[in-house]
Amino acid sequence: MAIRYSDKPYGYSPQRTEDWRTRFPSNSRSMDSAPTMGGRPIKLFEPSGKAQWGIHHNGAWRGGENFRDPFTGRAQLRMNGTLISNPVRWASS
Repeated sequence: MAIRYSDKPYGYSPQRTEDWRTRFPSNSRSMDSAPTMGGRPIKLFEPSGKAQWGIHHNGAWRGGENFRDPFTGRAQLRMNGTLISNPVRWASS
């Protein structure tokens, strides 16, 4: 068994050098300014940049999905019971 010398540790994986702001749209805001009162859904962004519609309900951020009424064709957002545990940014549209 040969010993190999390297300037990088074994199993080296470089850190992501991209700026975190590139994962989110330019109109997104920090969570400290997110509306917690009212019933209008907003787009919530997870640390990975994935967006999900949600609303603040019972002290937590809850996810929702679009539901289309088969009779009228009208679409509305309904809470689906999912919990968005770590939203970091939000946008109104």
